[in-house]
This record gives sequence, C-alpha cells and structure tokens, in this order.
Amino acid sequence: MTLGLTTPGAATTTLGSPWTAWVLDVPAIVMLAGVTTLYLRGAVARARRGVARPGRTAAFLGGVLVVLLAQVSPVAAFSEVLYWPHMVQHLLMTLVAAPLLAAGSPVATVRHGLSPGPRHMLVRFARGSRSLRRRLGAPHPLVMATIVHIAMIWLWHTPPVYDAAVASPALHLVEHAAFLGSAVWFWSEIWATARRHRRHQALATLCLGAMIIQGGALGALITFASTSLYDVYHGTPAFTALEDQQLAGALMWVPPGFVYGSMAVRRFIAWMRSAEADLRRRETRSAV
Repeated sequence: MTLGLTTPGAATTTLGSPWTAWVLDVPAIVMLAGVTTLYLRGAVARARRGVARPGRTAAFLGGVLVVLLAQVSPVAAFSEVLYWPHMVQHLLMTLVAAPLLAAGSPVATVRHGLSPGPRHMLVRFARGSRSLRRRLGAPHPLVMATIVHIAMIWLWHTPPVYDAAVASPALHLVEHAAFLGSAVWFWSEIWATARRHRRHQALATLCLGAMIIQGGALGALITFASTSLYDVYHGTPAFTALEDQQLAGALMWVPPGFVYGSMAVRRFIAWMRSAEADLRRRETRSAV
C-alpha cells in the first residue's frame, strides 16, 4: 500500500484508497507553522516571567494537531468527492480544534512573545475596541461571537458560496479560516464565562442554546431536502448525491447538538449554584 498525495482542488481521490489519500495543503501548513511559532515564543516568554501555563500550551498544540489532520488527512482528500467528509472536516475544526485552541489563551500568549512595539500596539487596540463597544452600546462579546459564528456557518453553507469554495483552493482556505477563527472566538468567550459573574453563566447558556437551534435548523434543511443542494457533489457508487447530503446534514445536526448541549448543561448548573450562593449570602446578611 503506497501513500498518495494530492493538492487541494485536485479531486482525483477514489473510495478504493481511503487510508492512502493525503492532501499536501502547503498554505494551511505554512499558516499553522507560523501561528504555532508565535504561540511558542509567547509560551517561552511567559515561562521566563514565571507565569507558565503548560496545560494551556498542551491544549493549544492539540488544537493545532487537529486542524492539521483536518487539512491534510484523508478526510480532506475525500471532502472534494463527498459532502459528509467535508462536514467531518468542519466539525473537527469547530468542535474539537477550536475549543482546544481557545483553552490555550492564544491572544494573551502570543502577546507575550511580541516585541515591545507590536505588543503595546495590540494592547492599545484592545483597550480602544473595548472603549468603542461601551460608547456604542455594543452587545456582550459572547453575543457578538455567537452571531458572527452563526453567520459564518450559514453563509458558507449556502449552495453558491459552498460550491465556489470547494472549486477554489484559495476560497476554500478562506472558508476554513472563517469557520476556525469565529469558532475560536466563540469558545474563548465561553471559557471566559467560567470565571465571571453568574449573569455571564446565564448568557453562556443562552448562546449555547442558540448554537443548538441554528445547527439543528441548518442540519434539518440539509437532511430533509428533496434534491441535492450542491453542484460540486455527484455521488459515488456507494452513495448517491442525496444520500451523501443526508448523512452530512445528520452530522451537522447531532454531534454539535450533543457538544453544545453538554456545555449548556454545565453552564446552567454553574448559573444555578451561583444564584443559590448569592441567595445564601443575602440571607446571612439579613439575619445578622
């Protein structure tokens, strides 16, 4: 059995060689290498300052590995032939890689690895953006992240945009960057709620619920469509185009619902416990 390498856009993979079809996605590899280098520089700088976070570094590197596998493994190769492997590719990035990357505190860590000039510019930009959001009355960052992530999911799954992305390696890379970037932002805000006031636990519960609803709605639209929605997929001897689409829709519907639902339950429990603790403190103060 020999190793077969293809380049993105060269849909020559067949179902006869599922474990030997790998994609040499040079742009994705270069981008991942660059981001990882910046992150590791920041991690080393934090360690020198006595604020090392080995667990977060391990989480980030695990996320990078998952993204790499999603981009170069047979999942990527078959995503140009069948819809459901493409959906698996998206789920690996948004439900596995993104939470791991977000758990690694990427922005804070990379900031430590920058030289003083760029680091101060980044800090000023962050402060300015927070001040602007307050003046404009912008919604909470978690709400904004949820809206942007949902918008990216629906935009890139509209048939004309999806077909164009599969046909163009450059646009395909933009699509994956949009999915991954918005997902990392969303999960970063979700992780941040664990360290904040109970109102943020309630907000996280609602935003996770919104993710469940939108994923179920889009998954149902794809699963129960009476015809194939995408021109780039024509089926194989093993799957008709419609069967392929139905499996992809089910994958979009069920696994994300389980992940978001599990996290929503955790945030809801934390919300209830925080509310109960606040109530006990008020009762104690009133009894004194």
